[in-house]
Amino acid sequence: MAKQDVVDRIHNFYEVALGYTEEQAKREATRCLQCPNPRCVQGCPVNIDIPAFIKEIKDGNYRASAAKLKEFNSLPAVCGRVCPQENQCQELCVLGKMGDPISIGRLERFAADWERNAGVELPEKQVEGATGKVAIVGSGPAGLTVAADLIKQGHEVVMFESLHYAGGVLMYGIPQF
Repeated sequence: MAKQDVVDRIHNFYEVALGYTEEQAKREATRCLQCPNPRCVQGCPVNIDIPAFIKEIKDGNYRASAAKLKEFNSLPAVCGRVCPQENQCQELCVLGKMGDPISIGRLERFAADWERNAGVELPEKQVEGATGKVAIVGSGPAGLTVAADLIKQGHEVVMFESLHYAGGVLMYGIPQF
């Protein structure tokens, strides 16, 4: 994966790792064996159908890949960057026994970033009739995830945040020097 040049990055706070290009993502996705009993899914705390989202990338269906990720994970762009895949899903990848495992986190980041950069709004599946009203205090990663899950279940959600922007540690956790 390409990285921001050192000369540039000492003058900004942009990400160092730039993410995969389409060509790099497809090349990495092609390495996936599409195991019939994928151990990588067993290592994923949110049970993402990893082979399915990777196959969509391999086939060039980036929108479908992002949709597959969002079936189980409301924040795939965040998880693609900060989840310790090397100790979870990637550790169980069978390719890792003889070489490098599939870079699952980087592919997850690629699909989520593609969706955002393409301006694609994936429609949420709506459940008929709200079954309840829920207030969530705090709009950090946990609050956002719970809100998304409750909305998918048909609940009406109101979020309360004491700061100016939603995101919690994602927005305010890293100081702006």
